[in-house]
Amino acid sequence: MIVSISGTPGTGKTAVAKVLVKRLDANLISISKLLNELDSGWDKSRKTKIIDVKDLQKTVKKHLVKRKINIIDGHLSHLIDSDIVIILRCNPRVLEKRLNRKEWSKRKIKENVEAEILDEISAESKNACEIDTSNKKPDAVAVIIGRILKNPKKYKHLRIGNIDWSEKYKEYLKSK
Repeated sequence: MIVSISGTPGTGKTAVAKVLVKRLDANLISISKLLNELDSGWDKSRKTKIIDVKDLQKTVKKHLVKRKINIIDGHLSHLIDSDIVIILRCNPRVLEKRLNRKEWSKRKIKENVEAEILDEISAESKNACEIDTSNKKPDAVAVIIGRILKNPKKYKHLRIGNIDWSEKYKEYLKSK
């Protein structure tokens, strides 16, 4: 089984993935660690790597372990062929505080908070579940994901579209 955990930077992907790996005795595949194996370009203006999704898919495939749950952790994991995709979401104000604690540049914080408000990752995903991590510890999120893995049909209420920040934060988009 392949489970992708994606979301805007700062939503808790890595912390949740680590908890899940321990609880499920799963194989962890970290997108950020795979980047060194990819022949990628560099976007100077955004100060980020340019990733070819097909190359990423091939690289991930090399790291899959048969007969084990494979947890793919990373911002682009929702674009990888997976059995289940989990999108971690976070209230934009909480996300902004988290990214400030990481000492990100104002520009990168704004870019990622706007992506969260506009549901950018959810819009790119198919057949995924969304979980709001704003007020949840990684252990609590891992419990929810564990339940989803046991019975995905029971969690239709977590399908894409259950979290919408756009109305509440449209002023944020206008003001920054």
